[in-house]
Amino acid sequence: ILGDSRASGGEEAHVSEQVVAAVVEAVRHRHPDAVQIAARAVEPQAEGGSGSLLAVEVTWLAGGQQQAAWFAAKPDEGGAERRILAAVAETSVPVPRLVEGDPASPVLIMEHLPGRPADEVLRGAGMRWEVSAHAFTVARALAEVHALSWTQVAPWLADPEALPEDLVDDQVQARWEQWEARIAALPAEARSPFSAALAWLDLRRPVEVSVCLCHGDFRLANVLLVDGEVSGIVGWSAARVADASEDVATLAVDLGTLGVPVETAELFMQALLGAYLQASPRYLMNLPFSTVARLLDRALAAVEAGDPSAPDAVVAMQRAMAGAGQVPWRT
Repeated sequence: ILGDSRASGGEEAHVSEQVVAAVVEAVRHRHPDAVQIAARAVEPQAEGGSGSLLAVEVTWLAGGQQQAAWFAAKPDEGGAERRILAAVAETSVPVPRLVEGDPASPVLIMEHLPGRPADEVLRGAGMRWEVSAHAFTVARALAEVHALSWTQVAPWLADPEALPEDLVDDQVQARWEQWEARIAALPAEARSPFSAALAWLDLRRPVEVSVCLCHGDFRLANVLLVDGEVSGIVGWSAARVADASEDVATLAVDLGTLGVPVETAELFMQALLGAYLQASPRYLMNLPFSTVARLLDRALAAVEAGDPSAPDAVVAMQRAMAGAGQVPWRT
């Protein structure tokens, strides 16, 4: 499983200590007869932006035999990711199984899934057929997530009685207000491309929607593969009910950051879109809107932070607008 540490210095060390202590306690709970329980290895992981995740190897003695196991653990204040993982684990979608521990603990502990992150697999694909096959596999996995009935799996994520159009409209309006406030806070000379993006998006606000349970951070780094098959989908902390195009846009925008050749990215996305639409009950009418919205968020964040990549992020946003939002991987 993958992870990304966002803390720094002493805070990071404190968080790591809490996480490791929770894992050791979970092993004690799981194996009451165990003695000499100790964390032998702790490795930060790289879960596509969803939170601070550690891989922890724990050893113990039970019945005179040395035992060892790897776990994945991360902070989960409020238990939101724990709740969605427990629900999705009851379906056919492959996700990490929860490890029982202190129910009041703010640490999420999971079994450590085997597999390589899908972004690593894509970077290593040398043949066009490998890229296409990889895209088909990822597309089928996403279609399987989107085929779930969110009102049965995770009804707490949204109002089951709300009209899908109203649900998406409320989400768009909330983002809109944030965008306007952030753009207004920029230096006057930096606002023009973002005002143009808002005007572009305003003409393409979702009218017909295809609402479903969305992963919320569907990057290739959050998909694990073993022998060409999906062994797990991780990083569910941003799961929500939204238009299906949101997950596809996240994947497409992230693809532009992976350093793969443009030709590889285009082949991957073409194959993925075709396979997804064939396998999924959802449609992607709002993909241009979702893609440019995602690129707008990225460009705004870069400009706000004074990041040297800001000009490239703005150009990527403008290029996607010119291409109807279909080419975010051309960075």
